[in-house]
Amino acid sequence: MIKSAWQEQKEIKNIMLFLQDHGVNTSHAVKIYKAYGNKSVSIVKTNPYKLADDIRGIGFKTADKIAAKMGFDKESFVRCRSGILYTLNELADEGHCYAARDQLIKTANELLEIKECIISITLDHMLKEKDVVFEDPDAIYIPPLFFSEAGTARRIFEVLNTPGYKPFNDINSIICDLQNKTGIIYDQIQIKAINCAVQSKIMILTGGPGTGKTTITSAIISAFAERGMQILLAAPTGRAAKRMTETTGMEAKTIHRLLEFKPPDGYQRNSDNPLEGDALILDEASMIDIVLMHNLFKAIPDHMTVIIIGDVDQLPSVGPGNVLRDMIDSGAVPVIKLEHVYRQAMGSAIIRNAHRINNGIFPDLRPDKNSNFFFIQANDPAKIPDIIKQLCTTRLPAYYKVDPIRDIQVLCPMLRGDTGAVNMNIQLQAALNNNTLSLRRGGAEYRLHDKVMQIRNNYDKNVFNGDIGIISDVKLYHVTKKSPLHRRNPCKENCSNNRKQKGYCICC
Repeated sequence: MIKSAWQEQKEIKNIMLFLQDHGVNTSHAVKIYKAYGNKSVSIVKTNPYKLADDIRGIGFKTADKIAAKMGFDKESFVRCRSGILYTLNELADEGHCYAARDQLIKTANELLEIKECIISITLDHMLKEKDVVFEDPDAIYIPPLFFSEAGTARRIFEVLNTPGYKPFNDINSIICDLQNKTGIIYDQIQIKAINCAVQSKIMILTGGPGTGKTTITSAIISAFAERGMQILLAAPTGRAAKRMTETTGMEAKTIHRLLEFKPPDGYQRNSDNPLEGDALILDEASMIDIVLMHNLFKAIPDHMTVIIIGDVDQLPSVGPGNVLRDMIDSGAVPVIKLEHVYRQAMGSAIIRNAHRINNGIFPDLRPDKNSNFFFIQANDPAKIPDIIKQLCTTRLPAYYKVDPIRDIQVLCPMLRGDTGAVNMNIQLQAALNNNTLSLRRGGAEYRLHDKVMQIRNNYDKNVFNGDIGIISDVKLYHVTKKSPLHRRNPCKENCSNNRKQKGYCICC
């Protein structure tokens, strides 16, 4: 037994030395050994690009450096194949589901720096082996995105063509009752939206800010409830779900929570275990990527009515796909677009300027002390952080009577630079939170009562990317985040990992 253990340790040592001699750092070497065991050396010698396929944290560029040290031919098939897949995945990270063939070859060539004809030949072989999928007329996908897109389209067709809840023969009387109860007189397009919702299996309700989407959503919920329908509400983020709960008076869940996501098993709600209910109302749909939408539609039973609400001019999805816009443009699903901005909303300069920008008109930047929109010009970029600090610490809290940490959110377009999120978070933390109880993690200082943002999903804790909370406790080895800003039931999560960043200023 001792001899066997000694021999095993000797093999591990030899493998680690080989990997490190070829430019593999210790952490990557450990991952490689855990994945391949005693076969590590032979696998890396045969095809170092396999590491990019199999091991999280080792991408094409790392594998390419290892291959270069081993003298691999730049024009080898395995290198070209890995580079093409890397290019498609990079395009997916930028939001694209597919690439046109010529575009893919050109972009891959910028990475691989080899003849385009070699990339073209490799691509043809990959298509035959189904490493990638070709969709006429000129779209090349990685398989998961192709099947997500095709699967979503198929499920939409199936739901549209399956009878739903018993028909609404008395919708006009229901609308009259709603108007009497709420005191709201619906205009023609709003009545059309309510009628469309009760007559269609799937409907999209869209429109800019202040056009009445929330009002009509509440009316649709009331109409469904009047018929005894079981209604589910969902949104892609915790904040959007909280807002939906506040405006409707009903519990809304994140889509992940609705689908009962449990790692490593995935979504518990699926085609074999569909959602239970008669209607699903989905808000902030512009933020839903194609993979999540596919998983959602797999869990939607054929009989369910689906109301999709969103504004294509608001936040797009972080993941691949422009699902809401594509569904609208397809013409396959009934769409009601609300365009009239109501008087109450027109009182908001933010909403007026949002519509001006959407219509290609320059926003109105004239100062008005009674406005909720202010433009502050700074000719020297170095002065901007001080202006923002003054706004957050004194001017806005004094004028609006708000808490500067909980109620004010600074947005910026970039991460780096004097006015980027990293520096502004340091500046705002110093200005707003002088608490001395703190802990340093990953080069950042976290203080008691800091605002922090989740940057990776934690499905075990039901905390998701973009959720914001407050640090409630600091102990010797970790800080604890409590997230009451947008959750009905606050949860606690350890902040001593790379899933958090300070949340005073976030990139938009």
